[in-house]
Amino acid sequence: MLQQKQYVPILKSGIAEVGAFRSLYPSVKENVFPLFLARPWPNASRFTLTIDRLCEATDGRPFGFGLDQERFQHQSHRDAQAEFNALFDERGGFRSYFDLVEAIPQAVPTILPTRSADTLLLQLANAERIDRGVIVHQRRGSAIPLSDLVTSSPPLPDDAVIIIDAGWSRDYTALEAWTLPTVERVLRSLPDTELVIACSSFPNSFAHIVGHLEEQGTERRLFSVVRQRFNQADLTYGDWGSTRPSSGGGGGTIPSRIDVPKISSWEIFRADPDNDLGFCEMAWDAQHHPCFPTVPDCWGKETIGITTDDGVGITGRQVATEVRVNIHMTVQSGADSIAPSDEIPYED
Repeated sequence: MLQQKQYVPILKSGIAEVGAFRSLYPSVKENVFPLFLARPWPNASRFTLTIDRLCEATDGRPFGFGLDQERFQHQSHRDAQAEFNALFDERGGFRSYFDLVEAIPQAVPTILPTRSADTLLLQLANAERIDRGVIVHQRRGSAIPLSDLVTSSPPLPDDAVIIIDAGWSRDYTALEAWTLPTVERVLRSLPDTELVIACSSFPNSFAHIVGHLEEQGTERRLFSVVRQRFNQADLTYGDWGSTRPSSGGGGGTIPSRIDVPKISSWEIFRADPDNDLGFCEMAWDAQHHPCFPTVPDCWGKETIGITTDDGVGITGRQVATEVRVNIHMTVQSGADSIAPSDEIPYED
């Protein structure tokens, strides 16, 4: 399934994440296979708006279509939430979910968590019926060990992909301690299966930064360790696209901040909370830092370059996140960034 793909980002179907992917140059998209964890689009009446946004962003290319379990039974009276909740119905091996995936061009289904071996078998049968492959997304901390269930079930389809997702942590030892034995267990039963090794270490606190600081990441380090240990395995690099789990956040005003991703770190430019001159000032600092010329051409880099105080470029935190995720995916894809001649800026 992942032939010629160099990178698998795992993304929520939020406005910033979907916008960041949509704005990738076509040459980058060709190197990337995204897994979107779908949720109702903000303020949408119907869940189909999420599907429309994903299809628009991927532009006819294959993508993984999972469900964001954190949004299941979320408090909302909109039809979109009810339609989303119905996709978690296990009857028929999540038949409603697989029927929806079948109706979405280029979407590849994921196995949904279940404790029932019979339901798992029905899911595999549903995936065979759709005939686009299947994704098993095993995440650290999940109450249901999908990878163990799958390895003890009948053979997976030939075009199956197992994502070994160590989740988010700033503690590298925790990521490695879970990943290595999990990979070993899977390969012992399924030595020829395509594996994606993924995690996130994007920082969860920036209060110690005023001005500029480089923060290290461990996603590439983890992948390198796994590749060295299991050098005969079919491995692809994955991560969370410079995102982390959502949090409620604290009170007060959040200072302007622009993050410039590199292959294994982030250059953070953060305003003084007591003298915040806005995103334009942070964009200027980023553009004049030695890291900026090394950033490959992409929509995110362009947006930093055009940012002004007049409502152009980065105008708020959502666009700043979109910029960060777009640069991150461009860097991790390893693709030559070739701007399309008819590039259209993303607007929600």
